[in-house]
Amino acid sequence: MGSTKSKFFIFMAFSAMLTLFPSCKKSYLKLHTLSPKTAVKPDFVMHVGHAQTEESVRHRSLLYFKEQVEVQSEGKIGVEIFPNGIIGGESEMTVAVSEGKLEAVRGGDLDVVPKARLLGLPMIADSLIDARKLCYSNFVKDMLSSAESKNMMVLAVGDDSGFHQITNSVRPIIKPEDMKGLTIRSPQSSATVNFLNAVGAQASVVPFTELYAALAIGLVSGQENPLAIIDSSKIYEVQKYCTIINYQFFPELMFVNKDWWNSLPEEYQNIITICARKMMFENAKMTDAENEAYIEHIQANGCKVVTLTKEQRAAFFPYAKRVWKSAIDAGEISEKELKQILKIIGKNVNW
Repeated sequence: MGSTKSKFFIFMAFSAMLTLFPSCKKSYLKLHTLSPKTAVKPDFVMHVGHAQTEESVRHRSLLYFKEQVEVQSEGKIGVEIFPNGIIGGESEMTVAVSEGKLEAVRGGDLDVVPKARLLGLPMIADSLIDARKLCYSNFVKDMLSSAESKNMMVLAVGDDSGFHQITNSVRPIIKPEDMKGLTIRSPQSSATVNFLNAVGAQASVVPFTELYAALAIGLVSGQENPLAIIDSSKIYEVQKYCTIINYQFFPELMFVNKDWWNSLPEEYQNIITICARKMMFENAKMTDAENEAYIEHIQANGCKVVTLTKEQRAAFFPYAKRVWKSAIDAGEISEKELKQILKIIGKNVNW
């Protein structure tokens, strides 16, 4: 034990360090301001993987989820988040969840619930209000229950950071003819691939984790993603033009391992479910609030942004309808299911 005098000098030196180095003070406070409710060893730890960056809306809304779960469970459930695909790509993480090696993945592989890709048919929704009506509908909830056959459950559904836009380094895209000859990176989605090919581009499937490099070296001339992803992944650094076309959205799913889920007390299941749904609403809020800022930031960094008028966007619709028809012909969706989806948002289809 030291003397009172020596303890005083140690305290003064420590206080001076916190004053002179604010980052030290921030770290110290973060570590030492846990409430008694959260400063306990968790009974369960939920490891959540995803493929997007730490600046992305997905990651930031997951941080919100982590905070909510840990507070509401009084620290009995811990949440650890692994961004940037550091524990694998979306398909790998989905398999890991199915096999019980990972508790949850946000995003994940939609092939597990193939009907979910129906929401990714081009130009199904004309507004994010319509997109979210679809995501939160009972029709979609029932559709996603098929994940249970793969030992998984879909915990929450939202839209994946809003509508997809198209960027490239060759020319501004204003009309369908401008797509001809462009090689556009696509996710592994038949709807996206078919639409890009229908308008004259060449779709090229490249893993998201390799996208920036593929654009930088010219392996592909363009890509399509929501503004939030274009901004957080700095796609604007390797692209010259961005077209706001609002042509497609994908459901954002959070898969959890079914066995792990069933091991949780019902009280904890309820907490996680409520927090997951709140997370998706928070994700939507962030997307809506930040889209204009994304456009400004993308443009300020040298990527020209073109927003299509209603009439210009309508010129792409016949190609979208072709993709709807081909999805029906391929047995990916029935005409009845398509009409059910459109009915939710007050639309219909005439061939």
